[in-house]
Amino acid sequence: MASNSDSIYNVLTFVARHPDRVIFKPREYANTITVGIPDSVKVSNPEIYFPSDRLSVNLMADAFVGENGDLLNHFYELTKQSKPDYREVWVTTSHLKRQNLYLLDLSFE
Repeated sequence: MASNSDSIYNVLTFVARHPDRVIFKPREYANTITVGIPDSVKVSNPEIYFPSDRLSVNLMADAFVGENGDLLNHFYELTKQSKPDYREVWVTTSHLKRQNLYLLDLSFE
């Protein structure tokens, strides 16, 4: 599954470390966060993880969530969620060619 890769981990780490270099979309839903990342940022295998003008939606594996809990918690804290915890994380990705952005959307369930 694409969402369980080192590539997704690296992109999440980039966003967490460089919030000034990405675009945070205003939150429409309480349990999500949406980010635009310049497509000049190096991503391994972008054709797999950020398909052009298509959405890729994947449920992150429990092992990925467990191993990267601190990083995912950072993003969870950016949501408007009122629940104290989440069980699943869904990741939606795309390459928005006209905007020169990679789209990354995390949904905490």
